[in-house]
Amino acid sequence: MQRLDIRSIFRLLLSRIRMLLIFAVIFAVLFGAVTYLFVPDTYASGVSVYVSSLASAADKQVASYSSLNSAEWLVLTYAEILQNRVTLQKVLPKLNRHLTEAELAEMVKVQGIEDTAIMRITVTADDPEFAREICDAMAQVSPEVLQSVVGVGSVKVIGKALKGMKTSPRAPRMAVLGALCGMVVAALIVILRYLNDSTIKTESSLKERLGVPVLGTIPSFYQTLKGEKTHA
Repeated sequence: MQRLDIRSIFRLLLSRIRMLLIFAVIFAVLFGAVTYLFVPDTYASGVSVYVSSLASAADKQVASYSSLNSAEWLVLTYAEILQNRVTLQKVLPKLNRHLTEAELAEMVKVQGIEDTAIMRITVTADDPEFAREICDAMAQVSPEVLQSVVGVGSVKVIGKALKGMKTSPRAPRMAVLGALCGMVVAALIVILRYLNDSTIKTESSLKERLGVPVLGTIPSFYQTLKGEKTHA
């Protein structure tokens, strides 16, 4: 079995650069085509919600660092509540399309923004307008549900949900990933073929393999004929 070091691997791959590029193109086209043809279109819309642990205007005038910490804690609690079946059941009647509770749960994601008193409601759907519609419905029911369940603090929706932006498929990104995968596959094939090649190609490899000095070499018959033709 042949031995390789970093320099040898680099030279070996450089000598097979054409093969690497061919594999890169094939895999890029394959990944891009599969993504474009078989991955459904999805769109994401979102809305932000501000959470305060202080309910009244008088309380807000004396807001402190501790109240902000309380709000951050409430964000985590509220995020779980908004993804609960109680909230989803209130959202479903407001939608123009029939969905099951499980289908809606897969579309909605609620998470807090780190070190803030803000949580983000994100909806992913197969239609940009429907994604915004679900976001608006979530924003409408959120204050009511959170107040009824938790009973403390206040909730305010920041802005309005916009028309969903396309999130997939991303064929160009997958094509780049496919190209990288193709080059890796080609590199592995080249290296494995080289390592499993037991033929002796150079005088130095013969010395290393047998541990004896080389007394003489026989020129390649093919090279000799080639040289004669060139000379003629």
